[in-house]
Amino acid sequence: MRSIHDWLCSEETGEAFHHCVRCKFPLLEIAVPWLVNKEFHRGECTLEYAICQSCRDAVTHGFSEESKAAVRGFLEREIDWESRLGEFMRMHDLVERFDSCVVCAAARDGMDGYGISALFDAGGHLVEGSLPLLICRPCIVRMTASLSAASLETWKRFLDRHFDGPPDDDGARGFF
Repeated sequence: MRSIHDWLCSEETGEAFHHCVRCKFPLLEIAVPWLVNKEFHRGECTLEYAICQSCRDAVTHGFSEESKAAVRGFLEREIDWESRLGEFMRMHDLVERFDSCVVCAAARDGMDGYGISALFDAGGHLVEGSLPLLICRPCIVRMTASLSAASLETWKRFLDRHFDGPPDDDGARGFF
């Protein structure tokens, strides 16, 4: 069984993430929190990165207010946070959060694709709250379905600048 460290380190190197994908600064030297996001397809990690809060804010600044509101609305409407946080508190190991989708509760074992996300504080310690979590590919697609074309283009530019690989058919690649 994979540990939380195994889940949140780089699949490529086996080590913790050291640099922000966008600004390239060392995460432990910039004194801001950061996110680790990873996307899996049929058990294989297809996208992984750490992004500092400043860079994440800069990327999402390019999203329309309507798109930001749509994502917030989806997360508020589709997730019973009180119930989920209660479940998270009863778990013996943070890894259990990756057993099912935070939105629809589908089991990870039956998924074709999913994304995981975790927040680290400025000192590199994992923050426990609504994150870490897993969301299945169909729920990611539903969450991003109402994004504006301009917001999707902003996200596509971010991916094109920082990652190799083919474009995603539904525009949701890495959007988590």
